[in-house]
Amino acid sequence: MLSGDEMFIVLKLTSGEQVMAVLSAEDEEYVQLVSPMCIRTIPVLQTGKEHITAAPLCPFTDDTTYILAKKDIIYLKKLHQAFVSHYKKIVTEYEEMTTFQPADESHKDWDDASMSPEEAKKRIEMLKDLAREETEERYQIFVQGDDTVH
Repeated sequence: MLSGDEMFIVLKLTSGEQVMAVLSAEDEEYVQLVSPMCIRTIPVLQTGKEHITAAPLCPFTDDTTYILAKKDIIYLKKLHQAFVSHYKKIVTEYEEMTTFQPADESHKDWDDASMSPEEAKKRIEMLKDLAREETEERYQIFVQGDDTVH
């Protein structure tokens, strides 16, 4: 959890991402970031303005610490004080949002290893029915030809 005493930064990677983060350590070749959030701007054509979105640098992990090579960074600057509260709010909201919730039993995956043979047969029949419908729709249009011989 962020306390507010951290060094808040914004950086741009050579791959184009703009990132807000907490700089926790640095040496000659690397920087260590905590809770990096990618910032994207999306133009809104109707209003002529931009919409700003934020997402974790890697949303597929619970780890919040990243080490990046300085050679992959175009610039690294201190985050303007006006944006610190927004950054902290984004990080807090994401942490609350990613609390694990088990899947509902009615939405089991098709590759569930505990599937009974009866359930497997039922699903096979469903797939056959779908294939039959698709085949029937594909051949519904018939165009009358003529007697031309090539």
